[in-house]
Amino acid sequence: MAEIKKLRTAETYQQKGLVQKIDGLGVEKGLIVRAQIIPGRFFINVGNAAEAARKCYKHGDFIGLDQPRSQGEAYKDRRIPLAMRAEAFSALSNIPDDTLNFVGYSFWPVQGRDRRERRVPFVWLPEAARLFAYAENMAGGIKVKAYDYARRVASEGAKVICTVPSRTRKKPRYNVRLESVPMDGATERRAVIWSLKSNFEISPEHRDFGTIKYGWEHERRDSDAFMFYPHDMAAYIAVAGDSWKNHNLTPMEMNPFALPSRHQADFYQKLCNNVLVYDPTLQNKDKLRKMYIAEKSIMLGRAIGVFGHDDFAFWDPARDGKLKDYDWGIK
Repeated sequence: MAEIKKLRTAETYQQKGLVQKIDGLGVEKGLIVRAQIIPGRFFINVGNAAEAARKCYKHGDFIGLDQPRSQGEAYKDRRIPLAMRAEAFSALSNIPDDTLNFVGYSFWPVQGRDRRERRVPFVWLPEAARLFAYAENMAGGIKVKAYDYARRVASEGAKVICTVPSRTRKKPRYNVRLESVPMDGATERRAVIWSLKSNFEISPEHRDFGTIKYGWEHERRDSDAFMFYPHDMAAYIAVAGDSWKNHNLTPMEMNPFALPSRHQADFYQKLCNNVLVYDPTLQNKDKLRKMYIAEKSIMLGRAIGVFGHDDFAFWDPARDGKLKDYDWGIK
């Protein structure tokens, strides 16, 4: 916060056009947002904006993909998840940016016992790419061990054990076990991917996602939904990359996560490093703070509506370069 306050800061009282104002910030410019980004309904019966933000993150609106709803439908549907996301995200451009409050997108399994809704908060997409870049450039990469030789892998997907580095000094790696990873190029992969989940083996002292202090709102508490987090997504990116090197394009083709463009990465950096929010519920003197997770998610969703899926929520290697080469300011 101290570094942001040193920038040449402007103030804004309106949500309309806020995406463009943030996107236009230069390196030496900051923005103080005096508009309430979290929808008013989440402030009912809560004491402050922090509680409202936690409620919004857990119970906010997620865009449902137009996906198959049964195994049979999935086998017949030749669209890949990328096409379904592009279709769903294109509808965001029809919503006024100051009323667009989606926290992320969601999809549903079409087979297996675990039929919980899968939720992908927008904020974790660039955060996962940043974690992947950190692993590749600073920590020896994400280790991948796939168990994909059983006969049922084609119809149920593979189990893949990934070790993801911690960004806290001297802390051990996290163990992430991905389940229902499509590895076979057969028709069954169209159904397998929607059951993707992880068994995130993480000790209590690591729940703060490395050095980023997200606190208890990072926990999976909603039994009716499975929430993906940066370690899950970064692990899947590593699996897709590892398979690609071995001439297996299936994990990448069936990737359920919207990989960020370089534009999105730059925008996210500005949300983190150039923006402060005026919060009258704070006790400190100037009542300024950095954006909460839910606020970042909402702003990223609005940016998809403003700039479009292809520009903002789609990784084009020819345009954007390698994910690991994005400028995240990693040290």
